[in-house]
Amino acid sequence: MHVTSIDKYMLEPGIVTEWSVDPGVVSQSAVPPSYNQLFHLDTARTHGIGRSVWMAAAFDLPGRLDKEALELALVHFIRRHDTLQTGFDVTSDALMRVDLDPALASVVASDPVLTSSPDELRDHLRRRFTEACDPLTFPAYLFATIERDDHYTVVSAFDHTLVDGYSLVIALGELRQIYQKLLSHSVSRGITAAELTEGLGAPGSFLRYCELEAETPATELGDPRVREWARFYERCGGTAPSFPLDLGVEAGKPAPQGADVRPLLGTADAERFEEICFDSGGSLFTGTLTAMGLAVQSINGTSRMPLQFPLHIRQDPQWANALGWLTTSAPLTVEVTPDGDFQSSLAHTHASFRTALTLKGVTMAQVRESLGDAYRRTRTDVFMVSYIDYRRLPGTDDHDELNAHHISNVTVADDAQFWISRTGRGLALRSRFPETPTARRAVTDFLERLREIMLNICENGVAPIAELTTQLHLEGTPVI
Repeated sequence: MHVTSIDKYMLEPGIVTEWSVDPGVVSQSAVPPSYNQLFHLDTARTHGIGRSVWMAAAFDLPGRLDKEALELALVHFIRRHDTLQTGFDVTSDALMRVDLDPALASVVASDPVLTSSPDELRDHLRRRFTEACDPLTFPAYLFATIERDDHYTVVSAFDHTLVDGYSLVIALGELRQIYQKLLSHSVSRGITAAELTEGLGAPGSFLRYCELEAETPATELGDPRVREWARFYERCGGTAPSFPLDLGVEAGKPAPQGADVRPLLGTADAERFEEICFDSGGSLFTGTLTAMGLAVQSINGTSRMPLQFPLHIRQDPQWANALGWLTTSAPLTVEVTPDGDFQSSLAHTHASFRTALTLKGVTMAQVRESLGDAYRRTRTDVFMVSYIDYRRLPGTDDHDELNAHHISNVTVADDAQFWISRTGRGLALRSRFPETPTARRAVTDFLERLREIMLNICENGVAPIAELTTQLHLEGTPVI
């Protein structure tokens, strides 16, 4: 799956049809929002502009679209996942979860719209997804198809309150299977819901997850996991970590978002880099983080880079096939040694990563509640680095053939965030940051140095890295 942002998503134009949900009867729900949902909704209420943090999964199929089969597939898909049956009624001073009755909900196709260029198509999708996938509306998702003479694209867009990145892989695979099974029964449609979803596994209930999270008892500051979080935030000045280069924005005052999508390493180099990291006692993820730390050090001499990274919580089988925002966060600090040696620095990074994994089981809600005034939120965003190896996720073997994409909206930002993705093509990086001249220069310089450092490791191994970063630091002009 290719990870990109909507401003970089260039697709062959065609006839666009939207597929929206008519919720029918809507009722109030006593299920509380999860911590992630509440954080997202509070941010949306505070910063109205750019609040639609939607994400979408897209795939291509050959031939002509069967609209009747797709409509039925979407109805079955919505009935399968309760995260698509829920949302929020939000005002300035109140927040209430609302649910639709899946038995009464229907899918409605819009009048088709002809697009004549990739730019026109991209702008159309961006505008409509941003309007429809608003966290303060219900239902906060929308489907779309783009038809051409010999193939078509199916896009499923959701607000972040409803899904995470892992969910997009599940959604793509399930919707495709249900639709293609219906195609094989195009005459009679004589197929049961059980037959349509055979082999997909139990969907799990995201609403049940929200209930269980709310029922989790409070923790004390004496809990070693909370103490670790407390030490981490204390070292960050009592707040969340921030990207260690000047981005030209004031904390808490987001600017329009900039985006960058680029390859880091091809297939062979990614395998070589991973091998070197393993031989040095690390992993590809912690090795990439270490290379990021070396890139920062080469720019401004900073040797310590705290960050947070998301962890999915699908190890419990009941959430394995669920759609929902099923992630937590973990703290990690990259410590670059004074001589800038990659292998020694990687040892520090990987040790921090292993410590972070011991914090599983404590939720962010518990951490924030336990810390109280010891933590304050200063920025809208958190400096975060995510990693997904799509090769390890089920149903991704033919994603290249399907032209599968994970597409994110472009909104506003007051910090930098990075998404590392591993596919059969190698290693790629999507970056999100404030679109200011200062940030654009800083992030571009950082990304170029990061790639140069990683390629140097692939070519020469670990020994010359200290020499390289010293040379970069001496020859480069700090971006401030």
